[in-house]
Amino acid sequence: MKILEADLISSAGSAAGLKSFIGFQIALIGRSNVGKSSLINALIRRKLARTSRAPGKTGLVNVYRVRVAITKSHVETVDLVDLPGYGYARGGVRRAEAFAELAEAYFTALATAGRADKSLQGDPPVLHLVDSRHPELDADRIAHTWLANHGLRVLTVGTKADVLPRAKWKRVARMIGDRTDGQVVLVSAKNGDGLQDLWKMILKVLDQRLRDSGQTARARSTHPGP
Repeated sequence: MKILEADLISSAGSAAGLKSFIGFQIALIGRSNVGKSSLINALIRRKLARTSRAPGKTGLVNVYRVRVAITKSHVETVDLVDLPGYGYARGGVRRAEAFAELAEAYFTALATAGRADKSLQGDPPVLHLVDSRHPELDADRIAHTWLANHGLRVLTVGTKADVLPRAKWKRVARMIGDRTDGQVVLVSAKNGDGLQDLWKMILKVLDQRLRDSGQTARARSTHPGP
């Protein structure tokens, strides 16, 4: 697998600013300062997303379009969508509420687009980022429940795993998995640990979506309707 191109194509501070969707998007959601922007930079292997040590820095929905060569003859396009963080925001409760409204607007817009475009239908994949140093926070459990209740397919990512001793990785991954009831991979944007496994998970979901989309297209051609 090789990253061919990566560009910031959209930054929206309101629902009205959200642009049209392509067939495959991966949304990243997590607490403020969990490392969403750092993970995006690590996945695309370049410093494109702006990072900050100050929680609540990202107040926009930022969309990064990535062209990935899966093989020499197979190239796909993926949008990585960096959503505002929850749990803390500079500017107080009012700004935190605005962040939550913007994130919900994104998922609502995606669902609306899916009704018009078959390639956007199905369970939209979401990377739910959890700080592996603090795997038992109620804010993360509540967020996961919200995502699941909205019919979203969640892959849980434990960030900043480089600060954990390797002997604790399995226990922390199991702890996070028990609370989120889903797939878990621990990663480090700093040293690259787990990134290959995460890409494999992303590409597996992409492959399934492409298969489902192809089956839907074949079904329409076989049964075109009245």
